[in-house]
Amino acid sequence: MSAQPIAEHDPDDPVEILRVLPEKYHDQFRREYETAVEAARQMLGYRALHELLRLWRLRAITYSDSGYEIRLAAVQEAARTGGLEGSVPIEDVVPDWTERLEAHRRQR
Repeated sequence: MSAQPIAEHDPDDPVEILRVLPEKYHDQFRREYETAVEAARQMLGYRALHELLRLWRLRAITYSDSGYEIRLAAVQEAARTGGLEGSVPIEDVVPDWTERLEAHRRQR
């Protein structure tokens, strides 16, 4: 048995993000990643690099979904025409929306 460390899966690894991300987004990701890496040389930029990787990981999952382009086109068309096609009630996205809204109103 060797004393090699066990490599843990890191979903925010840029290589993993590129593996999942559709090719048409690779250049944009690389540009943003390189900018964030350069900024991370300063202490205040380090956290932004982690946030960028997390956001791109989520984008990669979304963009690689087979129905993404169709849903995006439907929502864009609905926004252009003022329709509700492709929309989802906020309560379905944020289960405690009503409670949050009430709490916000009480704070005013």
